[in-house]
Amino acid sequence: MAKKLFWEYSEPETDIETGELTGNTLTHTISLSYSYFSGKAVVTIDGSEFNISERPFALKGTEQMFRLGDSAALLRFESGEPTVTVDNEILKPIKK
Repeated sequence: MAKKLFWEYSEPETDIETGELTGNTLTHTISLSYSYFSGKAVVTIDGSEFNISERPFALKGTEQMFRLGDSAALLRFESGEPTVTVDNEILKPIKK
């Protein structure tokens, strides 16, 4: 059975033309559906879905790098629940 996790990350919005902060906040959403047993994993980042599946039992110990706006992020499959790290800060999963 696949497990599901959700995270949110907020950052200040930057004007594309001037590079200055607009005073608004952008919130990025990440969801993950995964199974260590089958090796299947699908991550959805701001509405875009990515299949990051591995062979059965091979997810543990893997990492996936991605961007959240202007920030670098890392999805890490560890021995417990997977974690998302953004700019060296581990995000806490949210309940949905």
